[in-house]
Amino acid sequence: MITILIVDDEKLERSGIKFLLKRESEELEILEAENGKAALGILQSKRVDILFSDIKMPYMNGLELAGKARELSPEMEIVIFSGYNDFTYARDAMRYGVVDYVLKPVNPDEFHKTYSRVIGKLKERSEQEQRRLAEENDLKKYLLLNYLYSGGEEEKHKLEQISTEEWDGYTRMILSGSSDNFFESEEEPIVFGLKEKIGRGFFYLNLNSNESLFLFSEKYSDYEHLANQMYQFFHQHFDAECYFVVSEPITGLVKMPKQFQKMEELLEEQFYQPKQHVFLVGHRPEEVSAEAVRDAEVLESISADIKYQDMARLWQDFHLLEQRYCTEKQFSEMYVKFVFSGIVKEIYQAMPSVGEKELSRTVDRLYRCKTIREVLNITEKCIKELEEGQEEKDEGFRREIAQVKSYICHNYQQNLSVEMLAEQVYLSAGYLSAVFKEETGMNLNRFIREVRMNKAKEMLADTNMKITQIAKAVGFSNTSYFCRSFREFFGNSPESCRRGDMNDQEAASEL
Repeated sequence: MITILIVDDEKLERSGIKFLLKRESEELEILEAENGKAALGILQSKRVDILFSDIKMPYMNGLELAGKARELSPEMEIVIFSGYNDFTYARDAMRYGVVDYVLKPVNPDEFHKTYSRVIGKLKERSEQEQRRLAEENDLKKYLLLNYLYSGGEEEKHKLEQISTEEWDGYTRMILSGSSDNFFESEEEPIVFGLKEKIGRGFFYLNLNSNESLFLFSEKYSDYEHLANQMYQFFHQHFDAECYFVVSEPITGLVKMPKQFQKMEELLEEQFYQPKQHVFLVGHRPEEVSAEAVRDAEVLESISADIKYQDMARLWQDFHLLEQRYCTEKQFSEMYVKFVFSGIVKEIYQAMPSVGEKELSRTVDRLYRCKTIREVLNITEKCIKELEEGQEEKDEGFRREIAQVKSYICHNYQQNLSVEMLAEQVYLSAGYLSAVFKEETGMNLNRFIREVRMNKAKEMLADTNMKITQIAKAVGFSNTSYFCRSFREFFGNSPESCRRGDMNDQEAASEL
């Protein structure tokens, strides 16, 4: 809404201007003052977009008011009315930044022309400011993205140049992931809808079509509950199945990269625990007390660990059972042997080189054990054998990672997902995601985005294809999301890149 202040000591004149203003199409808030002194009081307490003022008034004339108004609000548009057709008044008015000078009695057509010119200036300034804020926001996201992945001091310094206080105010991060390109959707419905749902603000950073990061400033809040609210919102309003990772408390920029790395690693849990949608950094399963974990849950997790050959989690779950059976005495000897013999069988079944005879001998030896420690030692030895066999396969997995990278580089225009890529090399999605991160230093979604963005940049430089065509050619079904993603990745728009305008480093240095 545009706010207008009419200042004239004649009520009839003010009413006439109000009548003319109400004929215009814009939504207006119209204020009145009978002299310059009263008008100044209003200007000191309320933001005004346009000031219409008579020149000749008691206490403070229109030119004096214009000067003081300009000091209070340099952006305000000022129009002077006067019955004196005197060039000196007009010249003095222009010195105070008055944008127009209208003679009394006011001609309705001339007033409309003056009003339209002033409104045009306001709209143009508003559009310029919106463009400036959008560019600044894109640059923030570009620099933050680089800093989260690199943790470099140079990137941190650039972010602090934009606004130190803003980054110091954030206390928690929530990382969200999906597997169906959900975050390629329009950003506004996601951001504004979520803000309305949870009743708080946040800084939104899109990482790729499957992942986004949310930064929050509330220090004392139940962020696990908040993440569950976010899950419900995305599920109910967008029919999206998303997973959420809540960071530990952070204080400013320094801790963000390490927390972000932990969050990315924890997000991979979705492949092993698809029924769980919220994960907390610092509250991994190993921190849950043994009493709170049922055997069936742990054994189910161990079966998945063996199936996907996730050795880190297998050791973790094994030690959880070890703690449980060594500290609690209510379990019978036969029950404990039954549990661990089942684990041994699953391990040997996952090792084709181990025959039935060796399996039978190991299980027989386990059942003849006299103590729980002997049972644990046999199971631990089997896990180590599986681990050694896994290490021998690492070279083969490196070939499969190279195969996945090659597939992405040649098929970036397709709808790629971790699950689909895993099928190409006959691995589980969780295991491929883990070994790809270990081998390349980045997760699959980030690698796909980098390939697509760099290819798009090449096309902008080397072809005359339209931006909508380039977006489709590099795998984006949504052109607006492509443009937004490009700006956040390179720090400038596809149009600027094609024109050869200033690069991201130059843009950052201008802040």
